[in-house]
Amino acid sequence: MKFPFNLFRGFTQLCILIIIGIVSWQVIHRPPNISPDIYPYFSSIPPTLVKQCLEEKNRSSFISYEDLLAIRSTIPQREAQPLVDQLNANVPFSDLKWGVLREETVKLVGRHREILKQYSYFQPNLYHFPVIGKYWFEDSFGADREGGARRHEGTDVFGKEGTPVVNICGGIIEQLGWNRLGGERVGVRGDDGNYYYYAHLQYISPELCKGNRIEAGELIGGMGHTGDALTTPDHLHLGIELPNGQWINPYPFLVVWQIWEEGK
Repeated sequence: MKFPFNLFRGFTQLCILIIIGIVSWQVIHRPPNISPDIYPYFSSIPPTLVKQCLEEKNRSSFISYEDLLAIRSTIPQREAQPLVDQLNANVPFSDLKWGVLREETVKLVGRHREILKQYSYFQPNLYHFPVIGKYWFEDSFGADREGGARRHEGTDVFGKEGTPVVNICGGIIEQLGWNRLGGERVGVRGDDGNYYYYAHLQYISPELCKGNRIEAGELIGGMGHTGDALTTPDHLHLGIELPNGQWINPYPFLVVWQIWEEGK
């Protein structure tokens, strides 16, 4: 029996369309490539240095916060001061005289400056600390959970039940409501592309709606111990997931955001 040519051609075209669809889906949903030096750099900056650079910048009419922090966070004070003096004299970053500093060091300062300009995590008052009231927290990222079955992928901020929890930065609400581990939880896709996860809430603000926009500082809910936190003290579990699916340690960022909040 002869196989109909039109049927064969139709089958071939269908296969091609399926292959194109699969490839397109993979391209669209491929995790974005995030440079591996960005978050280690942010985590390496002492919060006290961030505060110091802001105070120093506020005393100058010319100096750029990103320029100052990039220099002071990359090279020792002795080598940094002549460069800072030039910035204070209104010398543009591109015209700085680097003296005897090695070319690799100069390039590293430039790279850190690029990171600080592209990512605004340490810019004053753009990000809110997620808890209003009395609280305490420590670095527990990576600690064992469920007898070592999984790792802690966030920072716990402890306080009294019902303590207000607010949104860190503007974005879109992607998750809302109950799940087994997080209990009452809210997930916000920030304008920076990161996913901010607020878990173990006592309640969720009735004003929130999945798919709606939420601004920095708006109420998320109240601190609690829902989900798998029933036997633990009341706290907020905060997680930060990068657009590529990697969970990073929120602790260094929380310390900086705490400094901004206390300085208001």
